[in-house]
Amino acid sequence: MKFVGEHLLPGQLGHFFAVLAFVASLVATVSYYCAVVNKEDPLKESWKKVARWGFFIQSVAVIGIFICLYHILYNHYFEYKYAWRNTSRDLPVQYLLSSLWSDQEGSFLLWSIWNSILGIILIRTSGKWENPVMSVISLSQFMMSSMLLGIFILGYKVGSNPFMLLRQAQENQAAPIFQQAEYLSFIKDGNGLNLTLQNYWMVIHPPILFLGFSSMIVPFAFAFAGIWTRDYTGWTKPVLPWALFAVMMLGTGIMMGAAWAYESLNFGGYWSWDPVENASLVPWLTMVAGVHTCLAYKSTGHALKSTVFFFFISYITILYSTFLTRSGILGDSSVHSFTDLGMSGQLLIFMAAFTIPSVALMIIRRKEIPTVNKEESTYSREFWLFVGSLVLLIAAIQITFTTSIPVWNKLLDLTGLRSLFKMDVMAPPADPLFHYNKIQIWLAMILGVLTAIVQFMKYKDTPRRQLTKKLLPPTVISLAATLAIIFSGGVNYTDYGAGFLAAIYFMLFASIYSIVGNLMFIFTGLNGKLKAAGASIAHVGFGMVLLGILLSSAKKEVISIDKMKMLSQDLFRKESKQVARENIMLPRNIPVEMGDYHATYIGDSTATGDAKVYFKVDYERKDKAGNVVEHFRLYPNAFINTKENALTSNPSSRHYLTKDIFTYITATPPLKDKNAAANDTADYVTHDVKPGDSIFFSKGFMILKDINAKPSNKNYQAQIGDLAVGADLEVYTQTDDHFNLQPVYLIRDSAYQYSIEDTLAPLALQVRFSKIMPAENKVQIKVKEADSSSDYVIMKALVFPYINVLWLGVIVMVAGTFISIVYRVRLNKGGKQGAAKSVPPVKERV
Repeated sequence: MKFVGEHLLPGQLGHFFAVLAFVASLVATVSYYCAVVNKEDPLKESWKKVARWGFFIQSVAVIGIFICLYHILYNHYFEYKYAWRNTSRDLPVQYLLSSLWSDQEGSFLLWSIWNSILGIILIRTSGKWENPVMSVISLSQFMMSSMLLGIFILGYKVGSNPFMLLRQAQENQAAPIFQQAEYLSFIKDGNGLNLTLQNYWMVIHPPILFLGFSSMIVPFAFAFAGIWTRDYTGWTKPVLPWALFAVMMLGTGIMMGAAWAYESLNFGGYWSWDPVENASLVPWLTMVAGVHTCLAYKSTGHALKSTVFFFFISYITILYSTFLTRSGILGDSSVHSFTDLGMSGQLLIFMAAFTIPSVALMIIRRKEIPTVNKEESTYSREFWLFVGSLVLLIAAIQITFTTSIPVWNKLLDLTGLRSLFKMDVMAPPADPLFHYNKIQIWLAMILGVLTAIVQFMKYKDTPRRQLTKKLLPPTVISLAATLAIIFSGGVNYTDYGAGFLAAIYFMLFASIYSIVGNLMFIFTGLNGKLKAAGASIAHVGFGMVLLGILLSSAKKEVISIDKMKMLSQDLFRKESKQVARENIMLPRNIPVEMGDYHATYIGDSTATGDAKVYFKVDYERKDKAGNVVEHFRLYPNAFINTKENALTSNPSSRHYLTKDIFTYITATPPLKDKNAAANDTADYVTHDVKPGDSIFFSKGFMILKDINAKPSNKNYQAQIGDLAVGADLEVYTQTDDHFNLQPVYLIRDSAYQYSIEDTLAPLALQVRFSKIMPAENKVQIKVKEADSSSDYVIMKALVFPYINVLWLGVIVMVAGTFISIVYRVRLNKGGKQGAAKSVPPVKERV
């Protein structure tokens, strides 16, 4: 059957490029391998030329895949499954790139592009290391290109084809619509891009993150090349700038993801210890450890084996994290992992192809790797660099173990050990934040202190008195600053008891110490030479990150407290992990007190018909006299799925220099009820009462206590000649909460009668004092109460104090790492002088 309207050429070209990349990367891998193992120089050069051509061709093919796929997405060719699944006609052009790497195939393609770019740079810069290093890079490309094939080899499906037609998908082949030649006429639009990905951070965050992933292979490749070729020390000179680059890019990518989560997700912050977050953090920790042990080796000859281990494990954990997030095994424990595309076995093979040879080679040749017999002094820089690296490793192990709970459960089931030993299923921690923080806070504290102390130490040994003299000023300053913050009430987080509060105090000191100590070292130890101060600047940034995390988390305040206890936990889906009392109901156009502010829900954008609903919430802050001193509007938005009764919300924040006000919608009434409420014509109910009488309403009752000749209603502004009285009402709710109302009856200019109402916003209650009936010794009170289907939103609002310290710390840390990269590259180009500084003394080497 000839199908009408299909655009087959871009898909056919794209699939051709995918196959070409697969074959060319295989040729490059084999050729580079042959160039390494051959002893004759002519053969080496011949194989190298073939390998280079193979790698260049696969790089061009990878770019061709990208162009074809983007062309399909840009033109909304919904005959392709990838385009239909990830785009729609109303998708803004700026988010087309987000849709390209929103699925597994596109993210593998992005990773492959970066591998190609880094490989080409290495071909031009790595010199004698090109053959062994590029053997590893080419093998990675071969594995990566296999993920985009989507063809059967020996009965096994290899990869997933991003150019598969919608009618070719297995789940669609029997559908009646695809038995018609003109099936495309029935497909008016695509499924659309996940709304949480429609954010500018998702245009720039994934490319940076995957550059970090890709760059992790370079230190791995150099370390593997050194052991493979038995040049156990030469690789440490060119590897250090690459290792720093990997740390910088992956760290930047991780924190961009944190910024995206802060702006677009509704878990109330920038980090939630989600398994996908953890999976990217672990290799960053181990690579940082490897950088520091490499520095120790280059100056003393110690820790070469540790450096190899850390560089190996960093890329292995990158591959393990890829398996975790793409195999579907985290489907029940992570909110943003990929679903299984049937490539779990292929991902395991990918991981094994790098894990088994590297670990085996490291074990087999462990005795050949140079070591230093002399023990390090406990007052030497290299000793504490190694201790800091071990602390980073412990942090990585704890995170990995808990994140891998679904894997442990799977292994116990597959091996039969669970039934043999009658073991229960391991459950993820009920409170993941505290589970990780109660360990990581102590490790972060140790690291913060070490970043300050180690800078003042010398390699091999440091005179005790000299060290004490140098450390005394930053220690005293940091201790004084810490005590000042504590006694001023700067940190009073008591949710987890006095023990955890003490840990917070220690971490507060450690973060300040890291900042102060490194700043002082820049000006006293380095005499202000910023070109050589990259490490110290990065450590200052690290201290700022720790301080920002501490202040913004430990001082985080929820201001949307439901004092009336009006909200039930049943309003929220279990997976939202919302606490009912930390949410507040905002009836439309009724101000509700919330911390220092009054928040008013003004309306929403449901009339536009957009799937994403924007809610308008006005904030006002008043002084003691009742004058408005600040006013702003926030636009939290949400996608409301009426079929599944689900809400996906995106927060909106008000940014200040010292804090952020963070607002997001947690629940709404069904849209049909909201629309009905827009035409609400509920009337006031009249009650004739005298002091002591009660007036009942659906959520409680109120008692008229007295008639006040000097009313104090905040909405009443007295004028000369006014005759005004207020009805003092005490309101009691079903939950025993107690409130006061005072509507005012006013006669002005001896003729005009006014009724100034008073409202109780959380109960959507409006009360008027409309008449005085002296003959009956009664007054007339009118009560209007919105029913349960009224127009309202339920919202959560938090204050993050000093959150900008965190973001500024990230920038400083990245800047310091970049300065270190430039400094190391210049040292490497310095020839013998630069090399002499990095070669350990011959007498101390074995």
